[in-house]
Amino acid sequence: MADMKTKYLGLSLKNPIVVAASSLTSTPGGVKKAADSGAGAVVLKSLFEEQLRADIQAVGGSAGESHPEADAYLSEMGMHAGSGEYLKLIRDAKGEVDIPVIASVNCIGGPWWTEFAEQVGKSGADALELNIAFLSTSPDETASSLEDRVVQIVRTARSASGLPVSVKLGSQYTNLLNLASRLSSAGASGLVLFNRFFRMDIDLSTLGLKAGPVHSGPEDYHESLRWISLLFGRVPCDLAAGTGVHDHESALKVTLAGARAIQLCSVVYQKGFGVIRTILEGMETWLDQRKGSSLDDIRGKLSRFTSRSPADYERLQYIKALTGIY
Repeated sequence: MADMKTKYLGLSLKNPIVVAASSLTSTPGGVKKAADSGAGAVVLKSLFEEQLRADIQAVGGSAGESHPEADAYLSEMGMHAGSGEYLKLIRDAKGEVDIPVIASVNCIGGPWWTEFAEQVGKSGADALELNIAFLSTSPDETASSLEDRVVQIVRTARSASGLPVSVKLGSQYTNLLNLASRLSSAGASGLVLFNRFFRMDIDLSTLGLKAGPVHSGPEDYHESLRWISLLFGRVPCDLAAGTGVHDHESALKVTLAGARAIQLCSVVYQKGFGVIRTILEGMETWLDQRKGSSLDDIRGKLSRFTSRSPADYERLQYIKALTGIY
């Protein structure tokens, strides 16, 4: 049998499957289900910065910048737990499982959660994932100023928590390679590619706004695949695939591109926790058939870094689409 162990954020995982931050991991029971189903690690549901700010307001603080999705999220999902309850979730989850437990904060900047990051480090979390989701609607904000904010958040979190820090990013940045390099220099140990943001839609019958598709589909892994392959070997960060992996084939593909971890969410909602073992068994079978002894044997094998024709990763698909050659 192939060795499925991996290292991610300096942590030893029995396999690369990580259950992503969501309601699936919002309770100690959910975390235990993930572990019992074979997951190598879990990321606890994200605590929104607004929840930390609410704690401060309750004792006389003031409101500031607000995440555009947070109010609806907190209202619809009923997740009003403050920082104290979240720290308890970390401790309780660690008591239930023997796999790494990664805390998650959905942050937009500011000093609100600096103290909280320190408390996370003291509560037993094995690492901290920063779920950074900026929605810039000002024509006056430049790309560089927005990226500076992201870098500062990472620097502060790493210093305050003392934990390995990963950054869950969106794909809409001017130069992701440059940003990744800056984040690494700021203290990031890993990058999760990519964050699946809230989808907006319009209801034609009510002429109002409504939510778009909530879950990713099996066709959504390609953007993560491309950027993992471009980043592997060029930045000293561990890479995790974060959107669209629904089966063992796509899990193997992102590993070949260079991923050390594979986050699952939508497919677990759709098929249940049992899909974790199905994916792992498919990966093991594929490796055994090809006489592969471990995931390390194939990781990054099809990345741009190891390619004899690296330009293909940047231009090939565009040229094929342009000329109609498939």
